[in-house]
Amino acid sequence: MAGALGMGMVMLAACSSGSSSPGMTTGSGGTSGGTGGASTSGGASGGAGAPSGTGGVPSSGSGGTTVPAASGGAPQTGSGGAAPTASGGVTGNGSGGGPGGPGGTGTGGHDTAPGTGGSTTPPPPGSNTLAFVGPIVLSGVRAVTTPPVTQMVKLSNGGTSPAMVSAIALGGADAAAFKLSGMPTFPATLAPGASLSFTLEAMTTGSALPAAPPQDSGATLLTATLTATAGATTATATAYGVILTSATHECTLGQILTSLGYKLNVGMAQNNANPNKAAGSMASTLPKVEAGTDEIAAPLFVKDGAASPTLVAVARYSPEGTMPYGWYPKGTPTMHNMVASMASMPSAQTSNAARMVLPPLTGSTTFDPGTATFGIWVFSDQVTDKMDPVPSPNPANGDYDYSEDTANTPANAHRTKVYPLKDATGTAVPGSYLLAVEEAGNGDYQDYVFVLSNVKPAP
Repeated sequence: MAGALGMGMVMLAACSSGSSSPGMTTGSGGTSGGTGGASTSGGASGGAGAPSGTGGVPSSGSGGTTVPAASGGAPQTGSGGAAPTASGGVTGNGSGGGPGGPGGTGTGGHDTAPGTGGSTTPPPPGSNTLAFVGPIVLSGVRAVTTPPVTQMVKLSNGGTSPAMVSAIALGGADAAAFKLSGMPTFPATLAPGASLSFTLEAMTTGSALPAAPPQDSGATLLTATLTATAGATTATATAYGVILTSATHECTLGQILTSLGYKLNVGMAQNNANPNKAAGSMASTLPKVEAGTDEIAAPLFVKDGAASPTLVAVARYSPEGTMPYGWYPKGTPTMHNMVASMASMPSAQTSNAARMVLPPLTGSTTFDPGTATFGIWVFSDQVTDKMDPVPSPNPANGDYDYSEDTANTPANAHRTKVYPLKDATGTAVPGSYLLAVEEAGNGDYQDYVFVLSNVKPAP
C-alpha cells in the first residue's frame, strides 16, 4: 500500500467485479532467516508478528498491512509483513507470516488482519509454500450479467524450491455457483517467488444461485473453497460472493464481516439491513453503544507506539461517487486531514463501485497525527449531492460523518460504531478497530466500513 499521498493519487485496489485483480498481495510463509521484513521490502508497519509462538498474529495489530518498498516498514525480529504493493496487502491464505518472518501454514485476513495459525519453525531447505492471494470477495447483483462478476486470483509459491501444481479445484457449499477459467495447463511448475493466475466467476443467475432472501435479511452470500495441490502440499482459501437481490438492496454488516474473515458481534446490524426501521429510520433514533455486543465507546483515538496509524476502507454501500475520508484533531472536526478516497469506477455490478466489499481506493493507507488525540471523518455527500449522479440530497443528514457524536448532523447522532477487531477465530487483533458508519438513519452501519490500526482509544 502507498505510504503517503504524495504528488498524485495512487490506485490502491481494483474493483473486484469485472476487473483483472483485487490488487492484493500475500504473506508467503517466511524464510528460514527468522527476521522481520527488511526496511526496503515493505515489512509490516509497526511490527507484524509476535516474536514467537503465534505465527502470523501481529503484536501491533497491523497484520498484513504493507507500505511501499521506498519507505519500507520497521523490521521486527521473528515477524513478517505482507509483500509490498500499491494496493493493499493481505496475509495470504495458507501462510502464517509474511516474507522475512518465521513461516508456517495458517489463514490470512485482509489488510490489518493477522494470519492465524502458523508455525514459528522456518520451512526446511528446499521446501515450497503455496498460498492463495486473498481475500477473495466478489460483489455483484442478481440477474445482472454484464459485466460478469469476476476476480483474478493468484496462487503463489513462497518457498525455496519449485512446486509442481497438479490441480486447482472448487469445493464447498456453493461451488456450483462459481466457475474457474483461464486455468494453466497442469501440471504447472511454480518457481520460488513466482505465482500463477486464473479467473474466478460468481454466478448472478441460474439454478445454482440460492433463492433471494427477504430485503431486510441482506444479500445472498455464496461460499466456496479453492484447493491447490502440489504433491503432498495443499493450499486452501475461501471464496465469497456477495450478491445483492437488486441494485437498490444491500447486504448486512454481518455478511461483510464474514466475507472479510472477521468474527464480531455487531448487534442489530448483524443480520438486518434495516435494523432501525421500527424507530422510523431517523438519525436521531440511531442506537448508542449497544450492550451485549462487541461495540465500545471510542469516539477518539491516539497513536499506539511508533508505527503510523493505518486507515483502510474495506466496504461501502453508499451514494455513488468519490468519497474522501481521513482524520481530524480533537476539538476541530472541520479540519479534514484526508487519508484517501473511495473511488468511482464504471460497473453495473457495484453501482459504479459504490456498493461493494473491498472498494477501489486512491491515496494513502497511513497517516501520522503525532501525539494528538484525533477522530475519524468520512464525506457522505448527503447535502451537496455533488458526487452522486442521481439527485437525492438529504440535508438533514449532513455532508460529513464523524466518530464523535457531537460533531454529527443532527447533533449527537451516533453515526460511527467502534469494535475491537477480531479475526475469523474471534481472537482480538491488537491495536486494530473496525469502524462501521451510518450516513443515513436506517441503522445498517455498512454505508462505510473501515479498519483502523496502530491506535488505541483516547483516555
